[in-house]
Amino acid sequence: MIYCPDCREEIPVEDFNVSTDIAFCRRCGKNHRYSALADFEVRAGFRPDRPPRGMRVLPDDGTGEGIVFRYFSHAVWILCFFAVFWCGVTGTLTVAVWCAGNSPWFAKLFMLPFQLIGIGFLFGIAMMLFGRSELRFRDGALEMFSGIGRIGRRRRWELADIRKVAVEPTGIQQNGRQVEGVAIVTADGRRRFIGRSLDAEKQQFLVNLIRQKIRLNDSRKSGYWA
Repeated sequence: MIYCPDCREEIPVEDFNVSTDIAFCRRCGKNHRYSALADFEVRAGFRPDRPPRGMRVLPDDGTGEGIVFRYFSHAVWILCFFAVFWCGVTGTLTVAVWCAGNSPWFAKLFMLPFQLIGIGFLFGIAMMLFGRSELRFRDGALEMFSGIGRIGRRRRWELADIRKVAVEPTGIQQNGRQVEGVAIVTADGRRRFIGRSLDAEKQQFLVNLIRQKIRLNDSRKSGYWA
């Protein structure tokens, strides 16, 4: 479903042409670029109250309605095994170097990056086991928290500033494959990704959910309606 950015009425299939990139609104009598409107197309039959397994709808408790999802993957057990091996080997070597009285200072500093990598492994395991991401829609904005408990990263987008929401390649390679994420493009051209670790079904759900909230946002005064 695509909608006119002026009157917000749905434009039926017979009134847009993908090949010519034109969408015509009969109510306004205006032509629009189909490609721009398609950036906010909401899949027909989308149900925001029925998220995929692993996601949970958050009721509005005064902080805005939203959705929460976790990062758990069975790959965490492989990561645990590798982390134990890495930290065990590098930790033993680091202690030996630092405790040796005749070790030069550069040898001690050389071991620090290996410990930072080990800390990174432990943080990744903690995020996969206990971490979560939470999206909230309130006051005409999309707010996102990612972390463990109350410790983590917070981001905020004004719905009126969002110009595109879509699943796109992130530029990160994993096992020879391009990692995809939900891209949020704002009016200043900045592109930020969320949900990189989610599967395709969950990513598409987030895309439809955000697009729907943009379309329903009464504070949106300019640009393309979702």
